[in-house]
Amino acid sequence: MPLPRRLINRTRRATLFVSTAANPFQAHIWQQALLEEGIACQVLGDYLDAGIGDIPGIGAEVWVEATNAKRAEEILLPHQARSGAANPTDEES
Repeated sequence: MPLPRRLINRTRRATLFVSTAANPFQAHIWQQALLEEGIACQVLGDYLDAGIGDIPGIGAEVWVEATNAKRAEEILLPHQARSGAANPTDEES
């Protein structure tokens, strides 16, 4: 199993990559779904397409605190199934 991608946010809490969205709109919908469940999250890369265009493999990503990663994945699973998004573990393999 590949090591999870990690990021240290401003509060010095470890955050983990949860999923890549097909577009920034989708990432922000997922962000809203997580916020409604009480999970703080951050969308990264949502403005990249404006600066460099639509490049495959570069997209908006959803990140959460490491302690909430498993729950966030469970919440996003139905959303990903409806949108046809790849499972993050599939992308990293």
